[in-house]
Amino acid sequence: MRNNYTLVAIVILVVANQIAVLSDALMKIAGEQASVFEILLYRQLCTLMLLLPLFLLTKNKLPQKPLIHVVRGHLWLAGSGCMVVALMTLPLATANALFYAAPIMMLPLGMWLHKSTVNRTQVVAATIGFIGVLVIIRPTEFNWGAAAALGTALTLALSNLTVKYIPKQESVVTSLFWTNVMVVPATLLLAWPELHGINWELVTLAGGSSLFILFLHAGSVVAYRTADANTIASAEYTGLIGAAVVGWVSFNEMPDALTWLGAAMIVLPLVLIGKRSLRKPKSKDTTAPVIDN
Repeated sequence: MRNNYTLVAIVILVVANQIAVLSDALMKIAGEQASVFEILLYRQLCTLMLLLPLFLLTKNKLPQKPLIHVVRGHLWLAGSGCMVVALMTLPLATANALFYAAPIMMLPLGMWLHKSTVNRTQVVAATIGFIGVLVIIRPTEFNWGAAAALGTALTLALSNLTVKYIPKQESVVTSLFWTNVMVVPATLLLAWPELHGINWELVTLAGGSSLFILFLHAGSVVAYRTADANTIASAEYTGLIGAAVVGWVSFNEMPDALTWLGAAMIVLPLVLIGKRSLRKPKSKDTTAPVIDN
């Protein structure tokens, strides 16, 4: 039973990361029209507007541990700011390749925060995936765009790991809503000097990005509550395939042979982990994880 939940969590992360690529593409376009903090404020407000109808339907509206949402919200703010800088500076596939360093970072961070163990399969899969990332980006120099992308990866890794501290009785919608509310004051303060009326085109781009990124955040919450983070983290890498395709179609960023080779190195370990999970004997503890909807 637990092996089946692991496979479901992997599928959720794969789908969520493909959808999140569309959000990155919209932010790359928005970066040509407005400042970083103005973009983040528009996206934050659009996210809250999308969440509000669902939030009003939830039974338990108050967060049980507000501090967790304060921390996660500001992690999102820092990561989103770095993300916009990276997308404005680097090709879409290259930026995403560095974003997907997050699962690698989750291995040592998970051992530190959760005291979790790491087995040989997880280490090998993460290592091959990281080599695949290096094959794709082939870094010749370390610039601000690359630093910003790695900053995004770090905040994403920490955000995913802090999911474990959210009470299981708290719904995904409630968690997402309060995490976004807690960071609005900081976002507004940073964006205030750049605000000059309403930019409706930016509203459209930010609204679309918000919708797509909500799928990623919701998927991450469900997936990391369902299975061990170190077991499913490699699924994050598959969004790189979508980034290569979208970058090619939308921005004329043609992936070359080495890009596809690196992508294969990222995906194959994920497939092997999934098969290994299904072949393992069932655990004596067959209690299903709690998933809040």
